[in-house]
Amino acid sequence: MQRVAREVGVTTMALYRYFPAKTDLLDLMIDSVSEGAPDLGKSTLPWSVRLKKWARLCLAIYESHPWFLEATSARRSIMGPNELLWMEAALATLSESGLGAADRHSAFLALIGQVRGHATFQQIRSYSDTAEGWDDDLAQMLKPAADQYPALVTALRSGTFSRSPARAFDFALECFIDGICARVKRRRAKPRRS
Repeated sequence: MQRVAREVGVTTMALYRYFPAKTDLLDLMIDSVSEGAPDLGKSTLPWSVRLKKWARLCLAIYESHPWFLEATSARRSIMGPNELLWMEAALATLSESGLGAADRHSAFLALIGQVRGHATFQQIRSYSDTAEGWDDDLAQMLKPAADQYPALVTALRSGTFSRSPARAFDFALECFIDGICARVKRRRAKPRRS
């Protein structure tokens, strides 16, 4: 709170007149970052395209605000109005997928988990000295024990670890959408009981 007060040019006590506690300030910061409902493009676009855009826009928030991941993890209060608009946008888009209401909510939780997991991975990766060095270090470590880790050695040799993390995120989104489509298809194919 002292640092924030200093940066905005007021005393810490003056800041407490607006925010009774640090958690109140964090809640406002988290909600302000969202800036209203996301623009997912034309409603005529397929739901899957708009949902992928939602996920990428959401990930962009985590990437452009490194503090956001920790702040949202530590928060104990309900989401603010802007965050709720984001959740509404995802659930409304998922409503076009053919999933039932409970499954849409579960799908939303899985999707936001994927976004947060990728953001966590990216943040950890940004702390390391060099991502390329990590690949070299892993290769050296695996040399004497390659027979114990054949799948890992194969992945490392294929160049998988040096590929763009964005590719992994896109792959996960594709799998997520494919999974929803397969689930809806199976449900529709089940014979109904009389």
